[in-house]
Amino acid sequence: MSDSLHDDIGAPIYVDHICWLTAEDHLYSLDWPTPDDYVYVSPHIYMEDHYYGRVGTLTRSLMADGRRVTAGDLALMVLEQLGTKPHWDWLILAQTFPERHALNAPLARMLETAPWRVDHPLGITHMGALAGTEAIQVALWSMLPNERTAIVLVEQRILHDDGQIGYGQPSEPKGDLGDMAVALEAGLGQGALQIHYAGKRIIRSDDATAFASEALGMIREWIDSHAAVHVILQSRLGLRLNGSSVLYISPSKTICVPRTDYQSGDVWIQLADKLERGIIRPDDRVMLVSWDDDRVISACCVHVIRLPILNRLTINQEIKTS
Repeated sequence: MSDSLHDDIGAPIYVDHICWLTAEDHLYSLDWPTPDDYVYVSPHIYMEDHYYGRVGTLTRSLMADGRRVTAGDLALMVLEQLGTKPHWDWLILAQTFPERHALNAPLARMLETAPWRVDHPLGITHMGALAGTEAIQVALWSMLPNERTAIVLVEQRILHDDGQIGYGQPSEPKGDLGDMAVALEAGLGQGALQIHYAGKRIIRSDDATAFASEALGMIREWIDSHAAVHVILQSRLGLRLNGSSVLYISPSKTICVPRTDYQSGDVWIQLADKLERGIIRPDDRVMLVSWDDDRVISACCVHVIRLPILNRLTINQEIKTS
């Protein structure tokens, strides 16, 4: 049996602008022998070695313009594209993996270096990929009418995963992971994308076949209740359900599952890409389903009123912060 942790509360949020960038594994290099910012990353190395009983955990770096790029840098890159207004009522930052600068949290650094003012900064952590849809619920709980909110989803894996038991937890193939930053300009009242939070569910089944059947049943229920014509799944969830890049949701719905999963930003990156390519069009309704890589799925329904502003950045563009 599956459990419903939270159902649709009814109130929508609106998104007018999506900005995103991705950083795939091939863009990273190993920090060897010792990185010049060792003082910043050493707490992460000590904790990994102590927790897993290892020696010499390696880190990796994303380089741009001759310097190491942190998750905070990635977040600022996408946030700077949302507009020129000097003020945000809310800044909601969701991040699960540790920041490279262990002694300087990214939210504090962003507030210190950014040229705009934020009345209510809010950080979300330890939600993993679920933050992609659960951040919508957080924004709904937080905002008042006429307030502007920037929702920023960012993940950067700075610890090198060498596949050892106890660190990488190798299991059946689930596709690749990619790092990313996604920024959404959100508000209440009206906008390009109307978004309803649909709920969060627990999948009880352990067996692979039963897991897929139960999860697909919940997804179909969400699709029917929101009259969605498209569905976008967390990439690793799609592979978990079917083991291939093609997944049959129903006799009339087949989706292609990307090989690379961009964590909390994955469903938004897929949505933005399909909007850019005209696969999803105005007046379409789309279910976004995120997954915590275990037993919990979360969803929201996007009604495309009109096309939002879409900005796809590349990692070699100018980085304005340090």
